[in-house]
Amino acid sequence: MDERSKDDAAGMAAPTPLPRTPHRMPPGHPAPVRVLLRGLELIQALNRHGPMTTAALSQKLRLARTTVNRCLATLEGMELVHRDESRRFWLSLRAKTLSHGFDGAAERLEPVRRALLEMAPKVQWPITLFRFQFPDMVVEDATDRTSGFAVEYFERGTRLPVLTTASGRVFLAYSSPRVRETILEHIWPRRPEETQAAWADLAALERDLAATRERGFAKAVRPLRLTEQGSIAIPIMVDGEPVAALAVRFALSAVSFEDARRRLLPALQEIAHRPA
Repeated sequence: MDERSKDDAAGMAAPTPLPRTPHRMPPGHPAPVRVLLRGLELIQALNRHGPMTTAALSQKLRLARTTVNRCLATLEGMELVHRDESRRFWLSLRAKTLSHGFDGAAERLEPVRRALLEMAPKVQWPITLFRFQFPDMVVEDATDRTSGFAVEYFERGTRLPVLTTASGRVFLAYSSPRVRETILEHIWPRRPEETQAAWADLAALERDLAATRERGFAKAVRPLRLTEQGSIAIPIMVDGEPVAALAVRFALSAVSFEDARRRLLPALQEIAHRPA
């Protein structure tokens, strides 16, 4: 399959196009600058849906691919978007700070996000970058769509419970006692049923979290229809507190936790420690 065909295939998997909303200017104002509107629409789409190919953006926004290419080339030249090896475009830290100003956590995650996309072909199993948004872990980015081994797809913005995920457990384990206590005060009384069998009380959970810190990573098991899915996760730290977690998922029928520790953990660590 040539590069154009690959791009077309990616576009076919893109989200359903949204109806275009006409841009009405207040009376007396000049006509809108169309190319500026198109650029802002591209930024909005990438912010909402995460990394996308030219074909996917063209279909999503109902724009000619030549228009999308010109806008993306301009945004890339201004370092507002980056392009990965699979030809997907994603917003840079510079674009995100246009509205929010400087964000230390976002700055720390920028090289992590680049390394995540670069390492995906080597790792093959799906990798996910999570951030904590009270009271859940939320997918910030993932390689599910480019992984040949993914059996489910975690889209950007997907929310998952803290206690059932390796990412949530490692986030709790490395949080300061005060932060951990605040989170647990809310989620412990509402914890999923399967976690009640794992930890009879908070003391049992604390022992598990202490073991996680000593081990350097958290692990979790999730039953799927045909197999059990294992996952391991490590924290991404800023000033002594976790700002995110990086996790990799794998079929336990193919990869044991010991295999994951030897083969997959070093890749996660390389991604998490990638310098700016």
